[in-house]
Amino acid sequence: MAIFGKKEKDENSPVVQPPPIQKEMTEVQQKNSQKFAAKAPAKEASKETTYFGKNLKIKGNVSGEGNLIVLGSFEGEFKINGQVKVSQGAEIKGDIKATSVSINGNFEGTISASERILLDSTAAIKGRLVTPKISIQDGAVFDGELQMNRQPVQPPQVSTPDQKKPEAKPAVAEIK
Repeated sequence: MAIFGKKEKDENSPVVQPPPIQKEMTEVQQKNSQKFAAKAPAKEASKETTYFGKNLKIKGNVSGEGNLIVLGSFEGEFKINGQVKVSQGAEIKGDIKATSVSINGNFEGTISASERILLDSTAAIKGRLVTPKISIQDGAVFDGELQMNRQPVQPPQVSTPDQKKPEAKPAVAEIK
């Protein structure tokens, strides 16, 4: 008996088998997968993100490479070769030097971005902004000075422990 136009299985009709699944990869597929696997960790390492938690209150200086998201309070200086995001509810007093900066919270100080600054609708900024590109959303509050350079400012130079600082030479003056 057929329901909804389906025919009953005919015992005499041949059964069609699907083609077997190829389990082995070709040499080209293997080489491509090895290349992709070798490149994947390098891309992920360059996009590392650090979070300063909502319950943290930090005073000091921070420098490094990668992305940074601030959720809590910070007083000091950031020198980040990457993106800095200040989340809604976060409070920053100090200076930020980064590739790009996005502000959703409260900020007081100077921001220097080599690429761009974004002030979101919940941002409240008091201070100085230096960048070649800026985007200010409706609702953002900005009280301060804006300096836009046609040429991007240089990204911050981050010193690592491996780099040696040049030796300081004493100044010598002869008095006659």
